Amino acid sequence: MSQVENLVFLHGWGGDNGPWQPLLEAVREQLGVPLRCIELPGFGGRRDEPWQQQEVLLQQLYHALPQNCVLVGHSLGGMLAVQLASMREQRKICGIVTISANACFVEQADWPGMPQRTFERFRTAFVQDPYAIWERFCALQSHGDNAMRALLKHLKGRRPNINADTWLHALDCLSRLDNRNLLQSLAVPALHMFGKRDALVPLAAVEEIQATGAQVEIMEGCGHKPHMSQPHQVAKRLRHFVESLSAAGTPLVEPFDKPAVARSFGRAASSYDSCAHLQRAVCRQLVKLAERHWTPSNIVDLGSGTGFGSKLLRHHFPDARIVALDLSEDMLRFARKERPQADAYIAADAEQLPLADGSVDLLFSSMALQWCYRLPQLFAELRRVLSPKGHCLVATLGPGTLAELRDSWAEVDSGVHVNRFLPLVNWREAATQSQLKGEVLDEQRLLYFDNLRQLMRELKGVGAHNINRAAERGMTGRSKLRRLAESYEALRQPKGLPLSYEVIYMKLAQGFDQG
Repeated sequence: MSQVENLVFLHGWGGDNGPWQPLLEAVREQLGVPLRCIELPGFGGRRDEPWQQQEVLLQQLYHALPQNCVLVGHSLGGMLAVQLASMREQRKICGIVTISANACFVEQADWPGMPQRTFERFRTAFVQDPYAIWERFCALQSHGDNAMRALLKHLKGRRPNINADTWLHALDCLSRLDNRNLLQSLAVPALHMFGKRDALVPLAAVEEIQATGAQVEIMEGCGHKPHMSQPHQVAKRLRHFVESLSAAGTPLVEPFDKPAVARSFGRAASSYDSCAHLQRAVCRQLVKLAERHWTPSNIVDLGSGTGFGSKLLRHHFPDARIVALDLSEDMLRFARKERPQADAYIAADAEQLPLADGSVDLLFSSMALQWCYRLPQLFAELRRVLSPKGHCLVATLGPGTLAELRDSWAEVDSGVHVNRFLPLVNWREAATQSQLKGEVLDEQRLLYFDNLRQLMRELKGVGAHNINRAAERGMTGRSKLRRLAESYEALRQPKGLPLSYEVIYMKLAQGFDQG
């Protein structure tokens, strides 16, 4: 089975990408894969596009999907997800998750759904007054939810610019879709999530879907929009589903090749310091987490790079023995020449430390461990080399890093263009399992650039351009770069083009709390 490389979200009737935002934020904390939303024609940013015949629509949607994705669909979006996963010769979808999606929205002789007469009255009323029916639909989606008032207020606050003709065609599509047979013959794994108090999908229909043998989860206290009212619970279920898609015993395929990482940073040794503005700021912040009254004898600067951290540590702990350890020999040579603050220099991988058990009082690592994907092995090594009263200070990167660049590339093609880092929850779990005690927190930092060229030049200058195994090699064509620039321009703020970094800080101790 292919590894999941993307999560794609497809909204329901009357919606757009906006209501996914609470779930997207929660998912970024749980999963380190790119997230992408697709809008249906006639809705949101595609308001002026006509609704297509079903086969044409499915082909258009499938064409927009990236490779190796899990497709998450709400209501109509979920029903279309089932159709897409059932297409002959489909190869892109690894699994689907439907949220509040019946097999038939309108009741059939042997299937519970919205009564036919109720649907016909709803359709007629929509033709007469689309906005009044949209408000009623907001109320139906909120009904029964523990957060009903707040949810209804949020939905009504997103008043759309309705394309009545297209919305009507989409409503007719919703009434015609029949996935009863498809649910029993899906060729990909599927999870179907429902709110127990959904006013639009009867509980009897949920029980019928469950009776087919499908994997069903019913969420208490929810109506038709559980991804908005309980985003963290839905994100947790999504994470478990994605993790379950990896076959038991399948070896982990790291997205980064360590020698390629070493070469990339080695080439950037001479340019790194002139571009590493955020890296230096994070390093200073990490040093501040070390208490001044504490005096470690042996320090390892893990991922020491050009030696900036070693220099700060020398100032902070003038009498300590400092070992600079880095994957790149070129970085170590540069540091030895330009910042000879360390007492020893070692070229090694953090996941296989050439250090004696219990020999290190302070493990310090700033913006380096994001290139490690085998966290249990990494933390076992950290714990092994720490002295009984040793401490570990780490700053690394999470999946929110370079989000704007990743999202802008997603508008151009489905390739892998941005480095992928593990989420906060993985680091917390690894620290807990290793029995290192302390805090694991994250923060968002923003940089601004005048233009895309400046942004890309800085990423290359610090060696942090795209190092993914799945990245396309060779030059990127001018046409793609032009489209990328156009997409990114839509995100411009008064300070310039924004670029996010999700920084994860860890202050951990072997035997006791440092403070």
